Amino acid sequence: MKKKTIFLVGADTGGHVVPTFALAKELEKSKKLRIVVIGVGSEIEKKFYQKLNDVQYLKIMAGKSQFGSLLSKISAFLKSLIGFVQSKYFIIKYQPKLIFLKGNYATLPMAMAARLFGRPVIIHESDAILGRSNRIVSRFAKKVFLSYPEEIYREKIRNAEFCGPILRQEFLSPKEKSDADYKIFDFDKNLPTVLVLGGSLGSRSINQATISILDKVLPDCQIIHQTGESDLKVANEARIKLEEKLRQHYYISSFFDQELFSALRVADIVISRSGSGVFEIAACGKAVILIPYPYASADHQSKNAQYFARKNGAGVIEDKNLSPTVLYSAISKLLGSDKKRRNLAQNLSRAVKLSGREIILDYLKQYLKF
Repeated sequence: MKKKTIFLVGADTGGHVVPTFALAKELEKSKKLRIVVIGVGSEIEKKFYQKLNDVQYLKIMAGKSQFGSLLSKISAFLKSLIGFVQSKYFIIKYQPKLIFLKGNYATLPMAMAARLFGRPVIIHESDAILGRSNRIVSRFAKKVFLSYPEEIYREKIRNAEFCGPILRQEFLSPKEKSDADYKIFDFDKNLPTVLVLGGSLGSRSINQATISILDKVLPDCQIIHQTGESDLKVANEARIKLEEKLRQHYYISSFFDQELFSALRVADIVISRSGSGVFEIAACGKAVILIPYPYASADHQSKNAQYFARKNGAGVIEDKNLSPTVLYSAISKLLGSDKKRRNLAQNLSRAVKLSGREIILDYLKQYLKF
């Protein structure tokens, strides 16, 4: 029997790559499908997509044109034009029955090529506001899956369905924390743990504020700090300057892969930007302090954080108000109240619909009949 081909386009950043990976991981179990994942060749794509087995990984060009000089916009347009030609070639070659787009700038060339050839497209939106690419594609998409309830979006969206985020299986069936989890970080299970997710390029303010309060906060807790490559050196230098006892309470890594699951299990508080990672925190039932990235497109991280704040599911600090004093105060208040942490975690979990992956998989099974 000839296999049916599906394209999964998720490119460039973790917020787009990881959900696409989660879908591909489930779809590759079917012997009736040929799965092609498409990106732009970023490092995080390589880290995740190489873990897939019976899946082909292709790359196209695409350019961001929202910001920058006229020259950079022209360059972005030309890259996307090349990506459009590449997308047409891949559609002709592989004849996909359906194209899934985890919308960002990198999905537009494929979306336009799909429309040209009359190929059906479905999209998934991770944020509380439609991104620019998804807003364009939603006008002709066969289905628009949403991570947040439909009524909170500013515009009326055609063929929309609230399904929730697309999460990896590890988050949908989380394990209880164990001694083995603490051993990874060489931590004391009797001390509270704060997880700081400052790994993205836009997290420097979080990293700097965290490093500035190490002397004050580490006597009372342990910190797992994902710094990203750019701030790893500074964090290591700060760790060396700590007293030996406090040094044992501070674990640093530029990037978490499988360790993220253990880090979330042992964490009592999580400090994070308010992108799609907040859904993983919710699935693990953790209290969170959200610090929206102020330069996110259409200020979508603020919209996400506001939604959870209205549900009493997160503490929120605006980046412009972030300082070592403010961060220390927020951490101290949560560390000092089991009840407050528990209420935040419960409200956050209630605010998130965790069935997104299954709803989309069911849709694909019905549409492709596999």
